[in-house]
Amino acid sequence: MKKNKTVLFVTATVLAFLFILGAAYAQDDITLLKHDAFIERERPAAVFPHSLHADEAGIDCLECHHIYDEAGENIWDDSSESECAECHKVEAEGKVLPLMKAFHANCKGCHEKENKGPLTCGECHPK
Repeated sequence: MKKNKTVLFVTATVLAFLFILGAAYAQDDITLLKHDAFIERERPAAVFPHSLHADEAGIDCLECHHIYDEAGENIWDDSSESECAECHKVEAEGKVLPLMKAFHANCKGCHEKENKGPLTCGECHPK
């Protein structure tokens, strides 16, 4: 009887450890789309698991990342050092989307098109 309790206790301890370890590693994947351009935020930064999009869903990098040349061709590649706010300012400038609208159009637009992922404010920006 005592041996059964010991085996049960050890099994429960190992399972609890694995659960905690799994949760800790899952947190490493979470990335926040936190941009310094937004000084006064109405909501927290959006949670964005990059590897879920890039690796698991197989979304081409060029769906989100872009640097356009004079001919309008997207020339971004993995070695490109680009910052969204270089082109997308907080306030609209000409035909270029302002930064927040660019994020929302890209993310929410894809979620609507694919009928996957969060669509409401609180789903992307949890408190």
